[in-house]
Amino acid sequence: MMTFSRNKLVGIEYGKEGSLLVHGVLDDNIYGMEIDFEVNLPDLEITAINGEMKRFTNPGCPPAVPVLQNAVGLRLNQEDLAARVNREVGRKGCRHFANLLLECADAVIQAVTSGEAMQQGSLPNLQRRCMAYSETSGKD
Repeated sequence: MMTFSRNKLVGIEYGKEGSLLVHGVLDDNIYGMEIDFEVNLPDLEITAINGEMKRFTNPGCPPAVPVLQNAVGLRLNQEDLAARVNREVGRKGCRHFANLLLECADAVIQAVTSGEAMQQGSLPNLQRRCMAYSETSGKD
């Protein structure tokens, strides 16, 4: 019997004033990769990104790391984020990097809507998202 296991981990912390630092890890039986990026608040724009392929299947994988730079300037709350990431990072580089970046984006949205940003009223534009948040989310 064939078995497969995939783990994804996302960590988010405050960076310099007005930014979040995001770390994402994808680890499975075949691939191992990590990304680190910075997001400005409250506009949720990616200002810097880096990645590393730790385990991969062919020599064509490592050249996907510089393609992550295509994500700089994208806003995590933009309507077409998934399409843009899949096109600019996934097709031109690595679909696993694209998937990890989108997983991280979802985690950032959840973090800002349940934390201090939500309580301070700086809720980012979340229209047309599949997750719904109430005005009282994150408030005791």
